[in-house]
Order: sequence, then C-alpha cells, then structure tokens
Amino acid sequence: MTVEIAVAMLIAWAVGKANRVGKPINGLTDEALDLAVNRVRNAVVAKLGGDPAVQQLLNEARATRGAVSSATQVAAERSLSVAVAGDSGFSAELDRLTAPPTPPPAPAGSGSRYNNSGTFAGVMGDISATGPVTVKSKIVHQAKRHPVLTTFVVVGAVALLGFSADRLMSDPTSGPQPGGGAEAMAGTWTASDGTGTKTFGSDGGRCDGFFYNNGEPLDIGGPMTCSISSKPDADGRYTLIVTQSPNRAKYRVEFTDAEHASVFDSSGTELYGLERF
Repeated sequence: MTVEIAVAMLIAWAVGKANRVGKPINGLTDEALDLAVNRVRNAVVAKLGGDPAVQQLLNEARATRGAVSSATQVAAERSLSVAVAGDSGFSAELDRLTAPPTPPPAPAGSGSRYNNSGTFAGVMGDISATGPVTVKSKIVHQAKRHPVLTTFVVVGAVALLGFSADRLMSDPTSGPQPGGGAEAMAGTWTASDGTGTKTFGSDGGRCDGFFYNNGEPLDIGGPMTCSISSKPDADGRYTLIVTQSPNRAKYRVEFTDAEHASVFDSSGTELYGLERF
C-alpha cells in the first residue's frame, strides 16, 4: 500500500500545486500534502536517482496533468517495491512520509457526557447535574456565577479573532514574502525535465537555461537575462521575463517552498519543476 501511495504522491508532485488543489491523498490535503509530496519525491530521487521508470512517471504526469497510464504506474511501483524490499531504512522512511494525518487526542480530564438526545448529563468542572443539562444552560449558569471572569474571556476571544483576521488580511499570498521573487529565485537550480542546472544571478539579471520555445529549452548563444516580479499575482505566481536577443518570452513561477518551484508557460501549462541545487 505504501508504494501505491508514494507513486500517487510522485504524480501529485509532478502536476504541481495548482493542479492538485482539492485532491487529497491518504487523508492529506493542502499544506500537509504539499509538504508530503515534496519529501516523498526527494526521498525517491535520493534512493533511485534517475531510475527510468520513475522518470517516465514524472514526465508523463507533467505532460498529461496527472493522467498517467496504468503501465507507467505499474513500472514505477515495481521499481519502488524492489528498492523497499532491499532497504529497510528506505521502507521505513516511505512509511513515515506517506502516513495519514494523526487525529488530535481527546482533551484529558474531560468528564462530560452527552446522552442520546444531544443534551448534557454528568459533571463538568464544579457544576454537578442531577438531570439533563443543555450546553447552552451550562454557559449561562457559569456566566451568572462568574460575571467578571466571563467578561475577560469574551474580550480575550474577540481580541484573538481580530488578530487572526488581521494576519489573514496582511498575508493573502503564499510563497517567499520578504525579499520578493528576485531574492527567492537567485541561485542554481536542478530542472525536473532532465535539462541540467539553471542559474539565476543576483547581479544584473544574468541567467542561464530559462528560455523555452514550444516546451523545449532553446539557447541561440549570447547573454541571457532574466527579470522576475517582486510580488506574486492572485494565483500566487511570479512573472518571469527571459530575454536572449532577439528572443523574449514571459513565464510564471510558483514557489512551493524556499527550495522548490514550478515554471509555467504563458498558457498556464507547467514546463518543469525546479529544486535548489
């Protein structure tokens, strides 16, 4: 089962964050799934390197947005199964990385009980009930007995809600937030499409390997320069402009985290993934 889940996570990694929204894997969704697929992909690449079956799976998933053939999936599962059978450490790591989320434990020391009608019966705190008591009546009773304490609790709750709303309003996008796109992009990256490393310089916008034409890298010689927007758009993607005179093209970059990004063409199709070298 772990191998099948790992293959599903590899496909999810290849299709990119935007294309896997709302598609849980083994109970993992949103940020938890984003983190899991990155870690599974890194673990598999570290163990299997350029295994042909795994590379075919990633390439096909990227090209079809996840509509991978059963033959490709079976081949990747076979490669992973062999690796798991021969390496107990790798097997344990995959088990850990693909495990479903752990449900939160029940609050300790809770003596509350609800009967079949949905009303409360039992003991909670310093209130003893000899018959059914609704949750609403318990709150009203506590407020009457401790009016000052209740006021502080209500004020604190309102302040906390206001703080949370401010945080949400002030940070509406994902991705690197301070420093902007140029700081996040600067460095050397490994491309998932097998085209080697790509560099983005912090001095004057010099770059290498970022110009693509019809889905394929193109280098006609001469200096290549790149510029990237300082803020993401509403989809959380930065605008990347690549120039190698007379060629010029615009792309979009989405950062999964500080070490991973995906590059899309102007139509929104993912070209390749990036991992910091």
